[in-house]
Amino acid sequence: MSLDVIDNRRLRLASRIYDLLAEGALTARFAVGYLFLDGLVPLREQIEQLQETNILIGNIINRVSEDQVRVEADARLRGGEEWVRDQEDMASTLRSAHDWVLAETALNLRRTIETLPRTAETHALLLTLARRIADGGVKIRLYTHGFIHAKVSLIDYPEGHTWEKGLAVVGSSNVTLGKEGQPTEMNVVVREPSNVADLSAWYDDLWSQSQDFHRVLFDELGQSWALQKNAFDLYSPAGR
Repeated sequence: MSLDVIDNRRLRLASRIYDLLAEGALTARFAVGYLFLDGLVPLREQIEQLQETNILIGNIINRVSEDQVRVEADARLRGGEEWVRDQEDMASTLRSAHDWVLAETALNLRRTIETLPRTAETHALLLTLARRIADGGVKIRLYTHGFIHAKVSLIDYPEGHTWEKGLAVVGSSNVTLGKEGQPTEMNVVVREPSNVADLSAWYDDLWSQSQDFHRVLFDELGQSWALQKNAFDLYSPAGR
């Protein structure tokens, strides 16, 4: 099988991305449906060394969007209920829904951390994430408007590098999930510059519409089994 075709079974996605990052990458950006963390253990060394790692996660709690709120509001108004009186009420409804998604996602993240295997490798990953969040090297955002179906990894290299226009990996596998892939998973490395640019623009658009979540992860790490005595000593304003 070509190294550019990744089934996440015979060729694991995390291993292939590690190799691509090890070729002199400057930054990495990931879009995943949910943040599982254990799949990042093989990438810990690279996360430590990269200038910046951005992770965009999706809302799996409830697909909240302005259009859906408006549809429900219209339905209630047709039924005689004055549910949304004006645009301010609509904005308040959206804020409440998005805040709820943020809180529920944080709770799920706490449960995920609690169930991680308590190994030296996992402990090292959590320490690395705390350090890099504190120094601004890891940023995470939550897209509250819906689930992120696409799984995308974007890798940037310095000027003069063979892949100075960047590379991308697109497919169905979540790089943060440590389990072996299913027979139906498939991913492919994208090298053509215009395609990489289009994927980068797609990512940046969703990133701009998302809420900061790395502070939430930092707080959860600080309360975790691995970092209770360490995390707050690592804190710096850059992480906020």
